[in-house]
Amino acid sequence: MMVMKMMMVRLAVMAVMGACVAAQTQPNIVFILADDLGWNDVSWHDAQVRMPHLQGLADEGVVLDQSYVQPLCTPTRSALLTGYYPYHLGRQGSIIRTMEPTGLTLNKTLFPERLKDLGYDTHMIGKWHLGFCDWAYTPTYRGFDTFYGYYNAMETYYTKMVTGGYDFRDGERVAQEAAGTYSTFLYGDRAVEIIRQQERRESPFFLYLALQNVHTPLSVPSEYEDLYPEESNGGRRTLLGMVTAMDDVVGRVVDTLRSSGFLNNTLIVFSSDNGGVSPGLNLPLRGDKGTLWEGGTRAPGLLYGSMLLDTPRTHSGLLHVTDWYTTLLSAAGATTLPTTDGVDQWDALRTGHTPSTRDSLIYDLDQDSTGNMTGAIRVGQYKLVIGEQDNDIETGPWLFDLDADPNETTNLAGERPDLALELESLLLAQLESLVPRDQPDQDPAGNASNWEGNWSPGWCVAH
Repeated sequence: MMVMKMMMVRLAVMAVMGACVAAQTQPNIVFILADDLGWNDVSWHDAQVRMPHLQGLADEGVVLDQSYVQPLCTPTRSALLTGYYPYHLGRQGSIIRTMEPTGLTLNKTLFPERLKDLGYDTHMIGKWHLGFCDWAYTPTYRGFDTFYGYYNAMETYYTKMVTGGYDFRDGERVAQEAAGTYSTFLYGDRAVEIIRQQERRESPFFLYLALQNVHTPLSVPSEYEDLYPEESNGGRRTLLGMVTAMDDVVGRVVDTLRSSGFLNNTLIVFSSDNGGVSPGLNLPLRGDKGTLWEGGTRAPGLLYGSMLLDTPRTHSGLLHVTDWYTTLLSAAGATTLPTTDGVDQWDALRTGHTPSTRDSLIYDLDQDSTGNMTGAIRVGQYKLVIGEQDNDIETGPWLFDLDADPNETTNLAGERPDLALELESLLLAQLESLVPRDQPDQDPAGNASNWEGNWSPGWCVAH
């Protein structure tokens, strides 16, 4: 009799959960951002890579073949959460350093803030790297209901230390209990916990899972390295193990979404924040993280969800990280979309039959105090690069036909000076709207030694 009653209660709870999920028409959104993952560090580009869970999403979803990000992490994260090119924010060209008294401008409404206006619960796990000197710059003051992770660019995976200070938060609280456990596992645990908690709520949710893998310092439990005995390069073997550990977290997220009844109404986005750096691989693309070449800016990515039509498929339309802002707002049911540098690509991504709404992009734009400019622009199939450093004997500018030469091996600037000049003029025209770099000198007041050994807010005034 007791067993029968327990079964009846369980069925009743499941029925209520099912009714809530069925009544929720807005999709849940899970955005998974890998750190420093190279073009050739994913299984759909290199069969050596073991990522069965992400490969499963790719096999049933949409692989993004022309998805562009910024060359470095702070610029990409700024563009993702604001919908603006970093050079319109002062965030171009570099990262926010540990004791830099600044953060992502407060003059822009961030993506999670927009989603909250649409009735979403919003959660962030992992790497922030958008400033923390004032509480106003931190995640729970920028639209996230919860935050679990770290503020800086990098830290050790077990001790949670960076340049002499501890950096791990649960909300606004220093989470000392996180020390000693591999960060990726902690992120998976918290993601599962959040999804389970959402079972008791009727509102849709946004989970921004900004994973630490595969950023340095390279570290992973030995059982993951042991999956790659054929890899003779020790650093590469560790990195590949980190990729598989990351994939296991993705698998846990997907399994929990499924068992909670959310998977059929959840849109999952996966992307790297920039190109890889050795022992990460971007081959056959040219260049690495921090450069304007394709290897630094063209990111492996995918989109998964039952609302996507005609899957599986590869989407070859041009896509930029700024586009996710309006694209995901459109998917979330926003009736009015804000004006940003991004464009709404939801119909093109959802159907596979509508052309991409983007035909050009600015890779980056920066100008130093002496007037020297670095930047790159793409219009259609043509790309122009100015001011980029390279080991080749030629000094640029570089003009490439990316349809015929996606790996940027042949500079056409000499053959097509008219086209090079036209693209250069378009890029130079953007200087009128360039916001100078927001990169003040580091302030020793922010040193963790002044804050009981923790990297903490409270030593600058947000501007």
